[in-house]
Amino acid sequence: MARRLDSEIKVLPNGDWIFRDSKIEQKDVLEYFRKNLKEAEDGIYIDNQYGEFSENGYLELLGYPLNLIRVWEKDGEFYFLSDSGEELSISSLEIAADSDGELFARKKGNTLLKYKLARNVSSVLSEYFSESPQGLKLVWNNREIPIIETGETPNVSLPSEFQKS
Repeated sequence: MARRLDSEIKVLPNGDWIFRDSKIEQKDVLEYFRKNLKEAEDGIYIDNQYGEFSENGYLELLGYPLNLIRVWEKDGEFYFLSDSGEELSISSLEIAADSDGELFARKKGNTLLKYKLARNVSSVLSEYFSESPQGLKLVWNNREIPIIETGETPNVSLPSEFQKS
């Protein structure tokens, strides 16, 4: 079983990753962290594996830890590239608007771990948006995906065992 700990990492509203009040700037470190982010019922953690040893380092999120940085259409489906290196199809995602009206995505089945849509991705998708009495929809190739206004934020607290009283 993996050891649980407070990673002492925060993701700020502007997307900066901070460790003990210092910005993490090393691209390879950020890529590793993003690639290994996981969702648990009580928070978001970096899954670290060292041979037989494993630990789950929990983060505090005040902003989106992941970004969808590229979008393309192939065979009638939209695909996204995230800054963790993942390629995700639109079929595997839910797209919604947060409390500020900003678009975000999350894998179907996830609740806490969310991707911010980069400005260039939103720009490409904007030509496929359609307003209706039911709200905003993404419409292409005879497909419609509703964009739900959730009122959510990207914020995720540390699990209670790591919160300072």
